Amino acid sequence: MKILIVNTLYYPDKVGGAEVSTQLLAEGLVRAGMEVSVACATGTGMDSISELNGVKVYRLRNANLYWPHRPKKRSRVARFAWHALDVYNVVMSRKLANIIKHEKPDVIHTSNLACLSVDVWRVARNAGVPIVHTARDYYLMCPSTTMFADAQPCKRQCGSCALYSAPKRAASARVEVAIGVSRFVLQKHLESGYFPHASRTAVVSNCYIPSSDTATLASKRRYQGGPVRLGVLGRVARDKGSEVVLEQLSADHTLDWTLAFGGNGEAGYIASLKTKYRDPRVQFLGHVKANDFLSSIDILIVPSIWHEPFGRVIVEAYSHGLPVVGANRGGIPEVIEPRSGLVFDMDRPETLIEKIREAIELLKDPSVHDRLRRHADTFNPDTMVNAYLDIYRSALGGALARSAEPVAAAITPKAHMD
Repeated sequence: MKILIVNTLYYPDKVGGAEVSTQLLAEGLVRAGMEVSVACATGTGMDSISELNGVKVYRLRNANLYWPHRPKKRSRVARFAWHALDVYNVVMSRKLANIIKHEKPDVIHTSNLACLSVDVWRVARNAGVPIVHTARDYYLMCPSTTMFADAQPCKRQCGSCALYSAPKRAASARVEVAIGVSRFVLQKHLESGYFPHASRTAVVSNCYIPSSDTATLASKRRYQGGPVRLGVLGRVARDKGSEVVLEQLSADHTLDWTLAFGGNGEAGYIASLKTKYRDPRVQFLGHVKANDFLSSIDILIVPSIWHEPFGRVIVEAYSHGLPVVGANRGGIPEVIEPRSGLVFDMDRPETLIEKIREAIELLKDPSVHDRLRRHADTFNPDTMVNAYLDIYRSALGGALARSAEPVAAAITPKAHMD
């Protein structure tokens, strides 16, 4: 089977978990005997073709007003024009059409499409190739991809987002199989009218490969009492719930704790937190190596206010044998280890303290670290690859059935006449 994967970025260009999962999927498919090519965008150089670990990679020079992954503030007019062009970027469409013509894939698997344009779905349909799409964020529904405004997640699309997304929603009718990295993100799209003609929908979680030393670190981990070492790993920001953790811990006088933030954020925002919550037990470490950070804490907190589509950092923590306390937002509850049930209610933030207490009790069980590592193992690349192979076959079957429909309709009247 020949598979063309289309995603905004590909290794070594990386922003987040989408690029990690895309690379693991592409290379896993190669190991499974598939012929895999990837089309992605780049903000530098010219169009190029290379090979990486058996995957043929087409890097297409960005053909929009600016490269969005270069940190720089843009005017509202510039952003509006960029998004308007991104919907039907005919330059990128032509490039992708040429790749499809050359590669002749059996299935096209799209994911993040910023810079590449949803017009790839039209091109693929014109070429008669079935489309599988994985929703990893809210790009199709919201220019910011987060559906977060005024310090709260959006319950529904606002008027401007509905206008922005209308062409993308219409284009999504060409998708044969629609996938979400969580039930939450898939349902959000379906409820908003996306993928109306999909023959199948499914959830395929992101995967993660722990580093070789996580097993050793987890086996040595034992909470010995005293201050529990709490940690928050990732961007320090309002939508990430950074202040929620500080507020609740500062208001509670029963727990013995220290708290470390591992991650960058806007300097002004971090400065405001340091001023408001002056506490020697709190550290802002800036950029950290995930393994080093996770090996230095007892409990990870994932307090996102916005609806995280998945929550890869949770799986990373489990691979270290760490309990995770997560907010009941987005796909986070779907990743939390079911037996621990350490999910707090963001609408009742005081429940965070209750769940931290439960996590401390959990640490007293010497078997808990191995149990959590086993849960992390369920998010392995082989599971993801096998799930997608089944989906690709389903997409091929659905496309064949659709192509046969008009033929059947034409034969039936003729047979009746005879």
